Order: sequence, then C-alpha cells, then structure tokens
Amino acid sequence: MVDRPEPKVGRALISGRQVFICDNFIDPANVIQVAEFVKTLPYERKEKSRKDLPVGASSAEIPDSLLNAGGFFASLKRIAENMFPGEQLQNQRAYVNHSVYGDMYYTHRDCSAWRNHVTVLYYANLEWQIDWGGETIFYNDDNDAQLVVSPRPGRIVVGRGAILHRGTVPTRQCFQERLTIAYKLLSIDPASLNERKDQEDSETKYPSDAG
Repeated sequence: MVDRPEPKVGRALISGRQVFICDNFIDPANVIQVAEFVKTLPYERKEKSRKDLPVGASSAEIPDSLLNAGGFFASLKRIAENMFPGEQLQNQRAYVNHSVYGDMYYTHRDCSAWRNHVTVLYYANLEWQIDWGGETIFYNDDNDAQLVVSPRPGRIVVGRGAILHRGTVPTRQCFQERLTIAYKLLSIDPASLNERKDQEDSETKYPSDAG
C-alpha cells in the first residue's frame, strides 16, 4: 500500500493579500473522479477575463445543487475556511475553465481591490507536464509578477479574489485541454461591509468577469 503524501501548504503575501498553495489535500480517488466529471460538462465559449475584452476561452457552470450537496465542493470550502479562519464564507459561483493552445486569458481581479472575498482554484487535469504551460501568475498592485503557480494535478490555490492574476493557456506542445475549477466565495467580513460603496464604483481599471 502506497502511503498518501502529507498535505502541505505554501504561503505568499501579495500587496498585503494572502494566497495559499495547497497540495495533497484531496484523496487520489477523488482527484480521478473530479477529472472524469469535468470532462463531461457542456462547455461554451462565453467567459471573459474582463468585461471590456473579447471571449478568450470556454467554460461550464457548476450547478448550485452540487455546491450545496457536500462532498468535493464542501471539502474545498472547508480548506478555504481553514486558510482564512474566523471568516464566514458563502457560495457565490463555481465554474470550470477550459482552454487549449491558441486561447487567451487576461489579467483581472475576481472582486474589487478593497474587498476580502476568496477564490479557490483547483487544477483538474490528471497529468500535466512542465513544457505544457498553463501556470497561474499573480501580480502585485504595481502590475509586477510576484508568484507563478504550476498546475499540478489536484493542487488547490486559495487566495483573496482581489489579487490581480492571470491564467495561462497550454503551449503548442500540449494536446490536452487545461481544466481548472474556479470556486468563488463571498467573505462576510465586517471590515469589508463597512467600506464605502463608492470605492467599488470608482474601480474601473481591472473589472472582473472570469477567474
């Protein structure tokens, strides 16, 4: 019997916002089940990184019934709650990003820069080679790249949705689709609720629509 690797967490702080890279948190059998599931979804070319840009890749929605059914998504939510203890997290949206060589993602935030909402990314491919690209790049508020995360199978990234970031698409060497689950959670944080609404309205540089 092969021992399951111990869960491990890497941490980074980008412009004062936390991001966690979580490995070996999902049971290998569940990793396989999720990989098979995401391949069955009806993908459409409709997702935009930002509202002012054209569609760059395909996506498929995860129905609310799955988010509320426990199991895999409940596990992802628990991991997010452990990374940000004391915060009440509520489901906002979950979907699967599907990209192939030739597609395009753009830099964006998943929420306004002053909010504390949380995004969970899950890399759903069962195999990924170093020359296939597909990394996620995180930038600081000065638009400088600070962190590059490789799309290792079963890896989870939990971070503030306000961190500027961009997914990259497969290289010409890759003949597979890159499949990532984006699970967005609203943080019911009094510090956020007390912020002035006009702060959100004034932010137009990086409006968000896709993860």
